[in-house]
Amino acid sequence: MRDKKKAKGDVANSLVMVLQLGINIIVPILLCTVIGVALSNYFGTKGFAIGGILIGVVAACNGAYRYLRGYLKRFESKEKHD
Repeated sequence: MRDKKKAKGDVANSLVMVLQLGINIIVPILLCTVIGVALSNYFGTKGFAIGGILIGVVAACNGAYRYLRGYLKRFESKEKHD
């Protein structure tokens, strides 16, 4: 019985991790894209939109890396204690 609860907890933790990772990727890309498009419309160029997309992708990769690194450290320390 306890193994089933632990398995359900592991599935729930994995689902939360995947959802958080998706949010960590989508939000910076969308936010930087919107800001870049707004600046492009204000100044009348397309360079800001492209720059915003690139900055968003870099920020998303950085955020995803940091999140996964922290998650894996917590996961490894949890396994050592079990």
